[in-house]
Amino acid sequence: DRAYASTRRNLRRIFLPVAVNEEYVSYTRWRCVQRLLSATVNVFGVQAMVMAVGLRDAKAVAAGGAVVGAAAAVDWVLKDALGKVTRLGWAARMGREFDGDAKRWRFRSSLLYATGNGLQIATFAFPLLFLLLATVANCLKQVSMLTSTATRSAIYRSFAATETTNNLGDVTAKGEAQIAVVDLVGLLIGLVASKKLGVASTQANPRVLLAIYGSLSLLEIGAMYREIACVVFRQLNFERATLVVDEYVETGVCPSPRDIARRERILRRPRTTRTSVLKPLMTAASGMSREELDRHVALASTDDFLVLDGSIVLRDGATDDALLDALHARARTLRVGNEGLRAARSGREALRTALRDAGWSTQSFMFPEVQIRADWGETSKS
Repeated sequence: DRAYASTRRNLRRIFLPVAVNEEYVSYTRWRCVQRLLSATVNVFGVQAMVMAVGLRDAKAVAAGGAVVGAAAAVDWVLKDALGKVTRLGWAARMGREFDGDAKRWRFRSSLLYATGNGLQIATFAFPLLFLLLATVANCLKQVSMLTSTATRSAIYRSFAATETTNNLGDVTAKGEAQIAVVDLVGLLIGLVASKKLGVASTQANPRVLLAIYGSLSLLEIGAMYREIACVVFRQLNFERATLVVDEYVETGVCPSPRDIARRERILRRPRTTRTSVLKPLMTAASGMSREELDRHVALASTDDFLVLDGSIVLRDGATDDALLDALHARARTLRVGNEGLRAARSGREALRTALRDAGWSTQSFMFPEVQIRADWGETSKS
């Protein structure tokens, strides 16, 4: 009994973090399933590329008697180099986008990785197109891995038992330990399965490889969907803030983070997109006269935003706190007109109290970076 208890305690210390919430266990189960399938499929993909290089070289030797091993090595290095360049460009372009939509981007990363595996397997069916297919596959995988890494911290942070719990390092370390074991098991399963199914040689049927890839990838994507659905964020991003504020204005009650997690869209676009709400001043005011626009500016003289016909224009220097107030004012004005702006201004603290009571964080947000802003003069805040 003592040996069993000691072993269990040690395994828990290695693989499970402390001070996490109840969603962590469900997330970990589905993540292990997804990574097991991903590691297995990756074995078939790498084997397919190696066999494709062998087939291409064999055909080249038969045709011209040339020694093409060096060319194959160059192609292999080149596809890796181009993948790294793509990863660098993706990192430069996306930036803060990952923080504002971690769930959806994490799911998209799994789709990209599965597509990359498929293109790797396709190199076996079309060995003469090895460089093109392998390069595109590696680019997709590099983008996927960067996206996964960039969204991981936000997801791990959501598992903290309380808002003040600071155990991101512990959750990250234990997650990497779990995945190390699961990836090793998936690697072994892939190697054994490839031999048993007869797809580990250049005589393999490409259709069998594609059928195996398709089946395992569908299972992997399904597991990823369930994995992401287990994540409950207590920080507001644009989609969650819109859902919460709209319901609060309509009913007077803030939905909880778990309620919103069940309504968040992972595969599809949000019901209300950023581009349909956050607009440049010239676009938002395109249907207004100068006098009408001046009247809206006068009404918002103490605010860091304008609400124009359901659109929001942020002032230069407006913070994430101001964006939450803008969404609140937008919901009020859509409901009762210009009087809604005054109601939102007076109900600012009531909204934050309702958010905290429902379990939301009002200390920090996960809003995206809004680069399109405007300046309509000095404020006169008291």
